[in-house]
Amino acid sequence: MTETSHDPRGWRVVCLSSEIGKERAQACVVEDRRLVVWRDGEGGVHVWDDYCPHRGAELSTGLVSGGLLMCQSHGWRFDVNGQVVRPLTSSTFCREASYASVYDAMETEGVVWACFDKAVNARTIAPRTDA
Repeated sequence: MTETSHDPRGWRVVCLSSEIGKERAQACVVEDRRLVVWRDGEGGVHVWDDYCPHRGAELSTGLVSGGLLMCQSHGWRFDVNGQVVRPLTSSTFCREASYASVYDAMETEGVVWACFDKAVNARTIAPRTDA
């Protein structure tokens, strides 16, 4: 991306909107952070750490179906909030690690943004696109 790929309020450019398809996840790297970007069934964009909480597989190798992101490794499916909704196993280990790490994300002017600063109330402070 360009030199203006960040916003002082915690938002960072992740990728172009055109890079994110409807039925597959996309791997991205921002500031040495491995991310997965995907669209839900309604076209909403989501940015998460590219790490499945079950066994550490890359979620970016997964598929998107029915508004859920499925980990290719063991078939776990996650909803838009990062919560596992369809594990294939019921072990204690799996129940304890039931959320993917998600970030606030949005699209504007053909760009996908994510807020990595948890101290920022990202839902009320949109990124500056005029910088």
